[in-house]
Amino acid sequence: MNWIMGLLHNLAFISAFASFLAAQILKVIIYKDFRVFGRYGGMPSAHVATTSALAWSVGYITGFDSPMTAMAAIFLAITTSDAVGLRRSIDPNKGHTLMEVIYGFLLGWLVAFLVVRFAG
Repeated sequence: MNWIMGLLHNLAFISAFASFLAAQILKVIIYKDFRVFGRYGGMPSAHVATTSALAWSVGYITGFDSPMTAMAAIFLAITTSDAVGLRRSIDPNKGHTLMEVIYGFLLGWLVAFLVVRFAG
């Protein structure tokens, strides 16, 4: 049970989770369809928003020169590359456009900034 409480107080986890939820809620609002909640593809990219929030919040918390920030940034780069490149080439309906990825990245940054600033 201690690990659950640890996650609930972990600003990087909170940022990533909140960013994922924000992206999914925005998809429902944009597409006016609750069925898009949790689906792959669409505006904004929830995967990129989640990993962007993780990378930014780890950077804000540990410093942008920390090894943890480097790992989170590499994870973000791989996720972004997969979202816009690999997955799109395999199934265009499950990949993302560049704009969907950019908006996911910006959403992740905004959520991380707000969480670390106001919850930290």
